[in-house]
Amino acid sequence: MNQSKNYSHKQGLPPGSLIHTGEVYESKVSIEYICFDENDFSITENNDIREIFKLLQPQKVNWIKITGLHDVNIFEQIGKHFNIHPLMLEDILNTHHLPKFEDYGEQLFFTLKDLSIKDEDVYIAKKQLSFILGNHYLISFEEQKSDLFIPIVDRIKTHKGKLRSMQNDYLLYALTDIITDNYLKIIDNMDDDMEAIEEELLNNRSKLVLNKILSKRKQHLSLKKSVIPILEETKKLHHSESHLINEKTYIYFQDVIDHLTQVTQNLDTFREMISNLSELYLANNDIQMNDVMKRLTVVSTIFIPLTFIVGLYGMNFKYFPELQWEYGYLYIWLFMVGLTIGMIIYLKKREWF
Repeated sequence: MNQSKNYSHKQGLPPGSLIHTGEVYESKVSIEYICFDENDFSITENNDIREIFKLLQPQKVNWIKITGLHDVNIFEQIGKHFNIHPLMLEDILNTHHLPKFEDYGEQLFFTLKDLSIKDEDVYIAKKQLSFILGNHYLISFEEQKSDLFIPIVDRIKTHKGKLRSMQNDYLLYALTDIITDNYLKIIDNMDDDMEAIEEELLNNRSKLVLNKILSKRKQHLSLKKSVIPILEETKKLHHSESHLINEKTYIYFQDVIDHLTQVTQNLDTFREMISNLSELYLANNDIQMNDVMKRLTVVSTIFIPLTFIVGLYGMNFKYFPELQWEYGYLYIWLFMVGLTIGMIIYLKKREWF
């Protein structure tokens, strides 16, 4: 289903209508239920959401991990069971929604973007991630199956760090933290790419370097459009003072804000780097063009006197004194060769080439 077709389905419908607007990446929605506390954990895969509801344990951390957003029926069941506001579900299904944080009292809603660059792609791939934090549960929604949260699941399995001893709010922090860490990896990769482009420019090794610069400019703009709203919405979460987030956990969200601030600062630096690379590219082109023009000028300068001599003796007059010389042809050749060598030596001393 294309984007325009999905939006056309929503026209005329009341707010809160559940219509999926976005690409369908998974053939079916998959549901994974992860339940844990300090002493134990369990992982259950069951695509029947009603069976997952039966497994919920209020005294433990309950993470419902949903991959695939196109089955509206599942969202209707989730909304009914957890008493989720229809506008919240509508925002989850709208995968083109900007990053957003909303405090619904008994639930917190947070949606942001998972960003990635594959190989030499010009544009940054964006996949929507949404979270609903409740009193004893956290529900995550992913457009497409990915490896992004595998480190979090591994920490739960191995009891590594403090995750198992914390509550749902800390799990939300851990998930958002790994997303922002991924942004930093993208920034590091872009930094390496920029250094490689600069080296190519300095060594004049690539004629396609302009395309690479333009590609980085597009990636920069795409990143900036995503990261800045995420930073603003994360600040809203940090200042929400919701009873669903422990006071100690707010400190960790400040760390996420610090990472996002670092990303935005790096983006500002990259903007200057891209501008400098563009100027360097144009300067290199000017230098190369000047070199070409200088060589053409040298050739022209050498051939101007030769052309004069050839033109002079090519005039259609009957009497030329030199025409009667026995070795006149040889003399004129020797003169022109000597003149050429003299011109080359003179221009070389003047550092024309």
